Amino acid sequence: MTIIKEISISMKSVLDTFFGSDTDVMSDRVREIMSNPDDKKNYLEALSKLKKLEEDGKQGKETITLSNNQKLELTT
Repeated sequence: MTIIKEISISMKSVLDTFFGSDTDVMSDRVREIMSNPDDKKNYLEALSKLKKLEEDGKQGKETITLSNNQKLELTT
């Protein structure tokens, strides 16, 4: 990674810390997932399954694979 890219990432982090809204309902990660239609569909389906389990008084976990091949595990 070039030094300019590292500085850019660090500056973004600092600016987000000082000027970022603390009233956001969604994290940056969830916002990123919701911007991809396939990832959004998989994410919302997993949440729906977990909600049904929770309504039945059960706990569980759902693992989804995002379009970038990253695995995400959601739990109740």
